[in-house]
Amino acid sequence: MDLNQPRDDPHGVQRLLDILRRQQDASSSSAAPPSNPFATAPQPEADTQASSDAAALRRRTYASSSSAYTPAEAPFDPYAFNPFSATNPVLDAPPVAPPKKDAPRDLASLSFAESLPILSGLAADAGLMRRLKVLRTQQRELERRLAKEYHQFAATKERQYPHVKQRKEEDHRRRADALAQWDKCLQAQQQELARAGVPTFVPTTDRRKVETQRKVLAVLVDMLDDQEPP
Repeated sequence: MDLNQPRDDPHGVQRLLDILRRQQDASSSSAAPPSNPFATAPQPEADTQASSDAAALRRRTYASSSSAYTPAEAPFDPYAFNPFSATNPVLDAPPVAPPKKDAPRDLASLSFAESLPILSGLAADAGLMRRLKVLRTQQRELERRLAKEYHQFAATKERQYPHVKQRKEEDHRRRADALAQWDKCLQAQQQELARAGVPTFVPTTDRRKVETQRKVLAVLVDMLDDQEPP
């Protein structure tokens, strides 16, 4: 094989045409009668060798890495990259965050209206109803005792304290003592009901909060009365 073959004829086509042209010139100059143009003329040994070289060259050329088949690149599509496509998103969707758990509600800060739905559920709490009944009994006993003690004092205060100033001082002392016992009972009720999960209840002396607690407690007492047999 000719290693000095021109680069513009990698497949040896030009060389093959030159060989065929020389053969045609040799045939026309001979004295042999004209042959059938459609018949295949016998090829000389040199021509056969040239054909073999050309075929070998084509096989080597097609087998080389420089002539390996590579698929044509796809034409550029300006709309192929669409990050806002909903059908074929380019980027993965961000992970969905788990729902946050609601923070525990501060029952003590609820209003009376906000407490009503909770109170309807507490009515089915038998343990709370029993505890509420005990608290009401304790409160009634305290009220009766304080009232009895004051009435006894009022009936005998003029004889026991003949001086007006002494009677006023003793009356003031007894009233303050009764109020202190009442406040102590109220604080115990607030603590007990707060532990039981009753809304608005927390130990406090704030007038507005105490009034809201009184309304809530009145609803619970009505529920308790409805559950008790007539």
